[in-house]
Amino acid sequence: MDKMKCILFTVFITIVVFCQSGDALRCYTCEQSPVVCRNNVTCTPEDDVCLQIRFVHLRTYSCWKSSRCTTKEVAEEFSADSFRFLCCHRDLCNKSPSFLVASTAAFSISAVTVIWMVYL
Repeated sequence: MDKMKCILFTVFITIVVFCQSGDALRCYTCEQSPVVCRNNVTCTPEDDVCLQIRFVHLRTYSCWKSSRCTTKEVAEEFSADSFRFLCCHRDLCNKSPSFLVASTAAFSISAVTVIWMVYL
């Protein structure tokens, strides 16, 4: 019975971390900013992710379509060849790459817990 409780708890935590409400997404928006962006907007329904593009000394933040979260699409849109980018699905998540690390860690911990509980 304890395994089942742990599995249900892990599934619950995973759902809370990765799901969002039905409200419109809010993202930071700044073009070629040398500092952390503080402006934010409510995205249109077509834009379903927040984007952060990191150039050498500048960052651009905006709303974006998840289907366009590819290196090719971002490079074409911003006429860039040397950059890193982040697409994320939660409100104001494009402020820094820490959300990506936190989400990956939370998912990994949840997956390991489920595997551990199933095989023990």
